[in-house]
Amino acid sequence: MATAALSRDSLIFLDPGDLKVVYVNAAAEKQLGDAKSVLRKGTEVKQLLAYLAKNGEFTDGDAVAAVRNALASISSGKHAELPAFRLGKTPFNWHCDVGPSGTFALVLRDAGRAQELAKALSEHKTFIQHLIDVLPTPVYLKNREGVLTRCNGAFAELFGTDVETAIGKRMADFAPKSLAKTVGELEAPLRDAEGQVRDEITFAIDDKECTALFAASTLRGPSGAIAGTIGSLIDVTSLKKAQAEVAEASQRLTGLLESAPIGVGISNRESGVFKFFNSTFSKMLGIEDESKATDSILLSERYREKSLEDMDALGELQDVEIRLRRSDMPEARWLKTSIEPLSFQGEESVLWWTSDITKQKHAARELQNKANNDELTGLANRARFMQKLDQCETVLRGTDTPAAIFILDLDGFKQLNDTQGHAAGDWVLVETGKRLKRAARRAEEVARLGGDEFTLLFLNKGAEKEMAEAAEAILAEMSRPFVWEGHDCDISASIGLAVFDGGNCDMSEQLRRADKAMYEAKAAGKAQYRLYTPDMEPDLHADD
Repeated sequence: MATAALSRDSLIFLDPGDLKVVYVNAAAEKQLGDAKSVLRKGTEVKQLLAYLAKNGEFTDGDAVAAVRNALASISSGKHAELPAFRLGKTPFNWHCDVGPSGTFALVLRDAGRAQELAKALSEHKTFIQHLIDVLPTPVYLKNREGVLTRCNGAFAELFGTDVETAIGKRMADFAPKSLAKTVGELEAPLRDAEGQVRDEITFAIDDKECTALFAASTLRGPSGAIAGTIGSLIDVTSLKKAQAEVAEASQRLTGLLESAPIGVGISNRESGVFKFFNSTFSKMLGIEDESKATDSILLSERYREKSLEDMDALGELQDVEIRLRRSDMPEARWLKTSIEPLSFQGEESVLWWTSDITKQKHAARELQNKANNDELTGLANRARFMQKLDQCETVLRGTDTPAAIFILDLDGFKQLNDTQGHAAGDWVLVETGKRLKRAARRAEEVARLGGDEFTLLFLNKGAEKEMAEAAEAILAEMSRPFVWEGHDCDISASIGLAVFDGGNCDMSEQLRRADKAMYEAKAAGKAQYRLYTPDMEPDLHADD
């Protein structure tokens, strides 16, 4: 479960007794980020389904029926496909199944991402064929029946034929029978169990005795099942020429990789030691001792095994985001990494493609902050606060959680702006934000609604008595002088608060009531607080 953060699918595990969330992996937290309020540990799955019914779009168009069917399937604890839906711009396919340790599991997959992966795998197969074609070493791939599915020109040329003629046939159809028999016997165990074989064999071509180095290993498909074998056959009589060609090809490949604008590295699969990496890779990861560099600079041991398993299952692992923060780094760095299996220098290896996305991450975070935070004070803005109220209304529905909303308005702020200017006014607003955060550390959210008006949300922090004490603490903080460039700004605050049952309320109405109470505090002489009571609006509560 600890390595599930690298899973491409969203995983949600439920307690079978009460269908409450017990675990959510990183992919779910990312793909379902807008629904994180209903994905917390201990939250009932009904809250998630209610959120999907409200915010999602189901394929059959009937959200209520879709959610009802989904709940029935999940409650059974058996494998079942659940109604597909779209959340925002992302389409999801999902199913329920038996999870680990007796849990129920929900598995959600980004349908669009699945299509991209299928395309990527297809392109990967084409890449493998191109890679085989440029190798000077005779290389071939066989299926489990011994039929050639791929080979390069060097392999076909060894037997005086061409690639098109060789593919789809058995080796005995175009190679010497003795050679085909020997190779077949050596490969036979590799079709039943994973392994590899290396041997020196002799055979005759046109009455010429030849000696060759033969190597083959089990070939697995994307599903992990044995799909056949991959092998090479090198005529040792022309080994000198082959070595020169390999060296030249290696130099060309190294030159191309060295000049690549992204980081490229090749590590031994078993030990993790890097056998090659370009200068971009070295600079990106701050590698100083090249002889000791291992893939632990990218993945911790707890994630390494899972990453390799995912790579084997998918044929490659793309766009894994990694956050690096070492003691020798001035700041954290974000990398996007893709890995795929590779045979390098006769060893099972892993090819790494790595790019630095730190700037993009910072830019995205800055945009997110601007969208959610007040630019002047750094507090939550109106949009974020209203979104928070909507989320709380959904999460708290049906509970007995006490809640309270405060509205705070500055007294004397307009006069301050008129007499000392907007710079003084801005300083007072920033100082007010700091004081509110100090005095109301237990608040769920502190926000600036606009102008000189602020608001606070308290959840499960007490009833009227406790909230009155919180209001008094804020007033005490706000009563301390605001001194701007040696001048007292003559600022105080009036507070209105509404205390209510969070499980059975309209948050927007409670916000309005707090605003009404604030104006009552203003009318009563300012620099004080008022708790909303029905007698403030007798006409509205005549029938209560």
